[in-house]
Amino acid sequence: METNNSAPVGVRHPDVNYERRDLDHRTVIVFLVALGVAGLLIHLIVWGAFEEWGKAQFVSHQTTNPIMTSNEQLEEIGGDPALTFPGPRIQPNPVADVNKFRIYEEDRLNSYGWVDPGAGKIRIPIERAIDILGTSWQQQQSLVAGQGTPPSPTGAQISRSGAAAKP
Repeated sequence: METNNSAPVGVRHPDVNYERRDLDHRTVIVFLVALGVAGLLIHLIVWGAFEEWGKAQFVSHQTTNPIMTSNEQLEEIGGDPALTFPGPRIQPNPVADVNKFRIYEEDRLNSYGWVDPGAGKIRIPIERAIDILGTSWQQQQSLVAGQGTPPSPTGAQISRSGAAAKP
């Protein structure tokens, strides 16, 4: 069987054709030009409206820019705003503030105290808490291995005065 690689030029399927009612290129170009003109016209109308209706708002506005304002005009409004306006409130000594914060935090980490007296919650020093957790972890490991008695929930008895008693 022999194949013919050259297909006849201009042969089309008789049922396939383009839609003759589609827009031609002239209609598309006219539409785009009209759209651009309409956009420009709307832009000019809105700009003119802002210019006309915004004049009254800016007529009485006094500029306080020292470069554009005379000293007499500045005196009428109370002096140069750059000199009379209060400065920003910043930390006068940030290092001292951080040191105070660190001392406060260290005091809370290394002392006993009430967190919520109504609920009976206290805080204990961090080193003591680590010791309690270490002891309770060892007791839990020995319980898992099958030796010893179950540990108390906190690993130690804590009295109402805030002192932790050793187990």
